[in-house]
Amino acid sequence: MLSRTYLLRRSNVLNRQPFLLNNLARTFATSKKKRGLQEERTKQVIEEIKRLEYELESKTKQKSASFERMDDQDIASIYKELAAPIPVKPKININYLESLRIKFLDTRQHIEQQHAAVAQLLGDAPVEKSNDSPATIPTDSASNIHNLNVQDFEQLIYANALAKRPLEAEKAFDLMTTYNVTPSLRSVNHLMDAYANANDLEHTIATFKRVDELGLKPDIFTYGTLVKAFVTNKRLDDAFVLFEKMKNSSIIPSQPIFSNLISGCLKANKVEKAWELFDSMRLSYHQPDEVSFTLMLHACAKRGEVERALNLFEDMAGYQLYPTDVTFNVLINACAKRPDYYNEAFSLLDQMKTSYGFQPDKITYNTLLTACSRKKDLKQARYILQAMWQDVEKNGSESLLKPDSTTYTNLFWCYASYHPTATQNQQQQQRKPKAASTSALSTEHNLLPVDVPNKRSLVVKEADRIFKQIEQDVKMTPALLTSFLTVHISQKQTSKCVDIYSNLFNKYGVEKDAFTFEHMLQLCYNTKDKTLAWKVWEDYQDFLETRNKRFETNTSSEIEKKTIEAEKNALAIKEGWRDFQQQNLAVLMANTLARSNDTKNALNILTSELRRSSSMQAPRLREMMPVYNKCIQLEDDQTKKELVRICIQDLKRPGNSKYKRVNRND
Repeated sequence: MLSRTYLLRRSNVLNRQPFLLNNLARTFATSKKKRGLQEERTKQVIEEIKRLEYELESKTKQKSASFERMDDQDIASIYKELAAPIPVKPKININYLESLRIKFLDTRQHIEQQHAAVAQLLGDAPVEKSNDSPATIPTDSASNIHNLNVQDFEQLIYANALAKRPLEAEKAFDLMTTYNVTPSLRSVNHLMDAYANANDLEHTIATFKRVDELGLKPDIFTYGTLVKAFVTNKRLDDAFVLFEKMKNSSIIPSQPIFSNLISGCLKANKVEKAWELFDSMRLSYHQPDEVSFTLMLHACAKRGEVERALNLFEDMAGYQLYPTDVTFNVLINACAKRPDYYNEAFSLLDQMKTSYGFQPDKITYNTLLTACSRKKDLKQARYILQAMWQDVEKNGSESLLKPDSTTYTNLFWCYASYHPTATQNQQQQQRKPKAASTSALSTEHNLLPVDVPNKRSLVVKEADRIFKQIEQDVKMTPALLTSFLTVHISQKQTSKCVDIYSNLFNKYGVEKDAFTFEHMLQLCYNTKDKTLAWKVWEDYQDFLETRNKRFETNTSSEIEKKTIEAEKNALAIKEGWRDFQQQNLAVLMANTLARSNDTKNALNILTSELRRSSSMQAPRLREMMPVYNKCIQLEDDQTKKELVRICIQDLKRPGNSKYKRVNRND
């Protein structure tokens, strides 16, 4: 057995082991820390040595180099260069189009050739395309008709389809059965195309049903013609139903079918659906053609996506496709939608004119006028107008730049958006008086002063002068008269606004649209004119009532209902009375009445509009702040509570926690 003394010694050794281990750990940590401090000091010493070597080397170079002493003029030039503003880097390179190395295709040179091609479709039997004579086959005797085969009838029907003469095409189709010629699928397709080109959907569908009656099987051209007819008649849903039926029948849709569907989506403002179709075509079916790329450039322009449009244009060049004049107009339009790409729009135009011989047309200049209105550059807009005037006087009736109603509509928007500043007034006052009298933006029949108007009254005066020049030559439209009205409203020269609204539209027999009422209500809001606001509001309600009556129908046919609904939506987009636009006008009218201390009627306008239209949403409370604040000012608690009840409450923004008060109890 172990002795008691041995056990006691053993227990003391075991008890001392943790103490020894702790001492060893502390010693190791201390030595490691010392090594770390030594390494850090060594690094600092090395960095200090490198810094001293760099300073010594710099002083040596300065002593060896001979610098000339700078005088005050050199110092001033250097300071001027440093103080100069940083030049704006263009978003599009100067040689952007030239670097793409693509060719241009001007479609306007081939318009007459396209019309003349109809006359050569039948070879030795010419076809005359005119407004008075249908496309027919001249025959010397009845025996010539008996010698015709199915291909001759197909060409005859096709010629009448190009000439948009469905009745003559139908007669030619009936002659086939009269002379025992079996109709072919191609002849039925051409007959469908004739009705589709004449925008006759009912007969297009009826002709499509003949395919089954004749024991024929529809092909890609049959479906393509029917899709085109549906899209032209704004029945986009039916066109997509047919599109899905084609894919389920293992028929690969052609490029024209995709182009027609994309075009229909863009006209219906379904841009995302258009991109979905375009991507599907690129990935699964066909390489896009010039038409498809141009349509998608237009989709980019509708949303102001200039960067996406330029990338798409480069993809087009990568496919070795030839852009047309329409392609360039759309690309310039995309740049015109964004004020930050204003200079790039003119740069693209200059490159196309100088580097590639592209001649701009009226659409190009109208688009550039839109860019000027967004940029508020009236000076450049006047130069564009002068260029168009000069081209008309030089080329006469052959001019491609004769201004039309769209031109002057965009020009008046430039006058409306332009705001003279004190700097511009001082610059023009410093000029010599003789300069303005001896030089002007003039042509043989038109004259504008060289200086841009420097006062709001002069801006309106110049717009009035232009309007008097054009009222006999240009067709008056609601958009043109509305833009002319907006010049007076925007420039705060309101003395003629009521006269233009009340008399000028009636003088030219032009019907006001929703945009006209919107700008007049904005005038009433600015001037707190309650009486005029009620008159404008009543005119607007009469306008909506006539539009709704126009599209009332008692038909039970789903096809007719879809057609009427599509036409109604298209007209609402054009004239500005879609649901959200009606809601905006109701909000504007309510706020106008509130500014005139009429909070009761302001609330009544809002509630009546919500009851009248089930598709109209309640406005947000922040949109109704003039009414809300006026209720507080007039202590109208009942109206305020009702307003808060019917409006959508805005979410409270979280405050900044940095300045948030904290209640402490200590």
